[in-house]
Amino acid sequence: MVDLRHTIHMHPELAYEENHTSQLIRETLASLGIQHVSGIAKTGVVGLIKGKGPGKTVLLRADMDALPIQEDLDLEYKSKINNRMHACGHDGHVAGLLGAAMILNDLRSQFNGNVKLVFQPAEEITNGGAARMIEEGVLDDPPVDAAFGCHLWGEAKEGTVQLCPGPMMAASLDFKFTIIGRGGHGALPHLALDPIIMGVQAINFMQSIISRRTDPMETAVLSIGYIRGGETENIIPDHLEAKGMIRTFNEQLSDNIKTEIENILRAITESQKGSYKFEFKQSSPSVINDRKLTELVSNSFSKIVGKDNVNAMCKPTMASEDFAFYSHKVPSVFAFVGIAKNVAEPVLHHHPKFRWDDSNLQVLAEGLAQIAMDFLNG
Repeated sequence: MVDLRHTIHMHPELAYEENHTSQLIRETLASLGIQHVSGIAKTGVVGLIKGKGPGKTVLLRADMDALPIQEDLDLEYKSKINNRMHACGHDGHVAGLLGAAMILNDLRSQFNGNVKLVFQPAEEITNGGAARMIEEGVLDDPPVDAAFGCHLWGEAKEGTVQLCPGPMMAASLDFKFTIIGRGGHGALPHLALDPIIMGVQAINFMQSIISRRTDPMETAVLSIGYIRGGETENIIPDHLEAKGMIRTFNEQLSDNIKTEIENILRAITESQKGSYKFEFKQSSPSVINDRKLTELVSNSFSKIVGKDNVNAMCKPTMASEDFAFYSHKVPSVFAFVGIAKNVAEPVLHHHPKFRWDDSNLQVLAEGLAQIAMDFLNG
């Protein structure tokens, strides 16, 4: 597993470009004699381990894609690709699921039914790989009875597992807006319509949507992560573009926030004789953990790390995950496997110095295998 993880880490690939990773997965499954198909959702791979007799089918899922980040670590297995990095743990997810496949393949005479191994592309982008794999039949032939996934998690301590029944991760809605003004000389602002001023005012007002227009008992996040406007210091540009996201556990609340964003854009631009364009798209719904299966997963991980190290009542997170699409189709559970040496110093995901120890692969692989065994034999 460590060798697999290091190889994947050195060759990170963005969404729908995971060709090297896909090939490595196929070669590994073939070496184990595990039946598999590829080319699902372009680069996805699905393996199938058949037990000793007919029974239920369980799906175990790992995501494969990396991020457009320049790695800032001195590792023997550092990324060999400029501005590409596994900065979220997906290299470990693939290696861990392959480890679980090794275990379950050896134990296939000890369970009935099937284990479907799903290696999914494009988790990191809007409308990514999960929805597309479902559209292309990953839940069929044989039909899946339950789905399980894990994420190596930088806020949880090594050797611990976190999960909670019901909502686990937030729904994500991405948006983009463009404020259109009229460019001109920076020394003659009265002859222009400054989109940067309008943009700054709009973004500042948007934060009041959460603090003053949302019920404090609701959970919501609105963040702007991209702003682009202008090329140099003495020219007022024609337009400003910004991108952001909304995270909630409530679809109606997301719709209300969208409406409030557009109200602000309209008011600011009309008051200053500018205009705007506003676009949005759903990235993924909320991850919903099946309550009965959450208890099963808690018991399974307790056999691996001990009952005291499994927190079955953790708080949901505002991060999102397209595993949500599986959870809205079949009973599912998503769990966090800790990778932090110290919870007071969490490992930051999507960061150039994202780093975790290979030893955590054992908890991930054994946990996934134990979940599959317990579900199929339950």
